[in-house]
Amino acid sequence: MIGFLSLASLGLGVTLAGVAPRAGSRVAACETCAGLLLVAGLAVLGSGLPLFR
Repeated sequence: MIGFLSLASLGLGVTLAGVAPRAGSRVAACETCAGLLLVAGLAVLGSGLPLFR
């Protein structure tokens, strides 16, 4: 479950970062949200590491 949540967050962050240049006036907001999703995905993955011992 943690792995899926992390993968989903990372995937959405990468997708949003790729779409951001085509967003026109909302580029900064898209890049900010993409960065937050990437960091959140890595944080979830990191918090789940003790469970995989």
